[in-house]
Amino acid sequence: MAALLLVSPIVIVLAASGRARAQGGEGAGKQRVAVVRLAFEGNVPEVARDLFGQRLVEGLAAARFEVMTGAMVRERLAAAGLEADSCAGGSCTGKAAHALGVAFLVFAAVTEHDKTYDIALDLVNGKSGVTIGTNRERCEICGVEEASEKVSLAASALRARLEALANTPARFIIRSRPAGARLALDGEPLGRTPVDRELPAGVHKLEVAAEGYDELERTVTAVNGVDETLDLDLVSVPTKVPLRLLGWTALAVGVAAIVGSVWAESLDGKQLSCTPSQEDALGNCPRVRSTRTVAAILAGVGGASAALGGVWLYLGGLGAPRHDDGAPQSASLGVSGRF
Repeated sequence: MAALLLVSPIVIVLAASGRARAQGGEGAGKQRVAVVRLAFEGNVPEVARDLFGQRLVEGLAAARFEVMTGAMVRERLAAAGLEADSCAGGSCTGKAAHALGVAFLVFAAVTEHDKTYDIALDLVNGKSGVTIGTNRERCEICGVEEASEKVSLAASALRARLEALANTPARFIIRSRPAGARLALDGEPLGRTPVDRELPAGVHKLEVAAEGYDELERTVTAVNGVDETLDLDLVSVPTKVPLRLLGWTALAVGVAAIVGSVWAESLDGKQLSCTPSQEDALGNCPRVRSTRTVAAILAGVGGASAALGGVWLYLGGLGAPRHDDGAPQSASLGVSGRF
């Protein structure tokens, strides 16, 4: 069984240059490419690895890519605190793309088994880390020279992937909590959330509004060929009514009324004070207190007031989650490729 020889998976970083300039019938200008890592699996001799790397650069150059050599790339990644061998996706790709000043990454690998070579290249969006295009080549029962030509062809084909990407609009799915919020893009109304919309590439301003909630503004960047899902949490507007003060007051009144009810109940049936002329033969006052009705009324009022006070306290924020005044409103973004 062939041993695993891992020098490092390959990453080719693609940086979009300025606008293409038409010269002598050429339809597109060059784009900068940086070769960062290369990995091999199987029985690939050291000399063959160098040849694969050379053919990779030649294929990119043939596809009108301006190639950046590995030393420069490694230095820039190191300056940003990144290691080329461990950067394979997620936030690392975004940091690497930013450090290199690029927009796209291509991950590639060469696997050899019984003289059969499998070449894989993945075009990755540097901002999101999502694979937006793939290219696979196989060379069965091949020599090193023939397999290296396949690497060159796979690298050249990346141009077609990138051009196809440039012609595919971005797609945004925008959701909000609560749903049904009014949404505007660059000042133009889009309807109510959730909204599924294709957007031209570039920076856009989103505005989300709902009754009873603070208006939310977000700046989003649409990338051609990339689907993105944006989830927004709206923050409720604090009420102007002093609910907490009203709640504590109602609660205090309720407690006082309940205490009064207990006291009135304790007096029910007890004798009243009488003058000697009003007392019976045994010296007792025939008149007694009748406070049961008053006790029942006080108990009802006390219970209702305490319950209302509890509701007001909850609505006033005592029992509900609170948002810091200076805290940013939350948003989460999910992205996916189109290819």
